Amino acid sequence: MIDEIRAMQKALPLLLFLSILPAEGQLPSMTDLTVASVKEEYGKWMVEFNWSDMDEYDRSVAHGDSTSGRTAIHTDALTLASSSDRSKAIKVSVITYSRSDPSHVNASSMAALANSTLTKSGVCQDISITDRLIEGRKGVSASGYKCPTGEVVYVAVYPVLYHLDRPGGVLASDAMGLILSTYDPEVTERFLNSVKIIQIK
Repeated sequence: MIDEIRAMQKALPLLLFLSILPAEGQLPSMTDLTVASVKEEYGKWMVEFNWSDMDEYDRSVAHGDSTSGRTAIHTDALTLASSSDRSKAIKVSVITYSRSDPSHVNASSMAALANSTLTKSGVCQDISITDRLIEGRKGVSASGYKCPTGEVVYVAVYPVLYHLDRPGGVLASDAMGLILSTYDPEVTERFLNSVKIIQIK
């Protein structure tokens, strides 16, 4: 009897340890533990996305203006570059138009913008463009290999909700979100699946 009690005493710590473990399939992964929702503001926009707190980045902002006929075009760009590897970056641009026109945000315009962005980034091999939903809206995603490094570049283009403030009131207008990434597929997909571009001004 004494031997049985001693055996139970030895087994008790192990039983207590097992009792506090989560059920099978509920163990948290390191990825889940290190991903957080991040918000960055720039110009008229706020970008919200999921990001690993293990991967620090530096941010920079740029703005540009151009015209196409009677339409003024303004671009706000936020770049998130890896602090440890400068070849890795995600650039989130919002292109706004002073006049509303369906041709600004139709499928062919989005595909053309994705293709030209890849070309300007030095991509010359295995370019592919597919339809995808981003923020629940129809857009396109594209990828290809940069020459001569073989680095993979990812692009996504989709319409962004936007209104233009004028002295006479608020007018609906067009805006396009353009996301360029040289991060790996996992980081890029996490970003695209969680991104929200919100007008704040």
